[in-house]
Amino acid sequence: MEKNYEEEYNELAERYCVDTFISPASRLIFILESPHIAEVKYGVPVAGSSGATMAKKLFGQEYNKPLGLLLKKHDEDEKNRPSLDAIGLLNVCNIPMQKRPYKQEDIENASALLDRFEVIRKYNHKDSFKDEELNTVQSLILSKFRERLNKLTDTKATFVPCGRFAQKFFRLADISSEKWTIIEDVPHPSYNSWSRERYQEPVSNVIEALKTS
Repeated sequence: MEKNYEEEYNELAERYCVDTFISPASRLIFILESPHIAEVKYGVPVAGSSGATMAKKLFGQEYNKPLGLLLKKHDEDEKNRPSLDAIGLLNVCNIPMQKRPYKQEDIENASALLDRFEVIRKYNHKDSFKDEELNTVQSLILSKFRERLNKLTDTKATFVPCGRFAQKFFRLADISSEKWTIIEDVPHPSYNSWSRERYQEPVSNVIEALKTS
């Protein structure tokens, strides 16, 4: 089955892949789950409401454009903005793990993979599953994520896994570097969680890391 899952993944990636957004200047790298509708549309991570939360928290309430779109425009403008240069974006999975971004035909053709994606998303507290098919798909996601992390081991950077899904996969990837600093316990930026009192310390650590990047 594993070969079929990988074939389904690669076929979907031809149309729905959202690549990592990291430059040689990136020193603060956010790890997120996967792209959704806005991310597929604009071809950059955190291009929707979660990205808007991140931008406001990092740069101030006057920033109403999602972080991914800020970075994309900055890259196109080629202007000197050190705080934007410092940020990188990395998804655990480069294609959507929810069905909504996909056309109906693709949902039907890749139903085996997408059904398992949704279970793995939902039960992000589980390291393994009783259903071996779920473990196979999770291993596929993890293998591709590991490949991207391995390319960054010579990069001096602070990594911020956002939310339980990203934190779980970063831990399972088990890749480290003496050049890396990790900020723990940062929630996913959805549902305004970065403004909740219980997360003020880790979010403050992120803001401080940006200032010193």
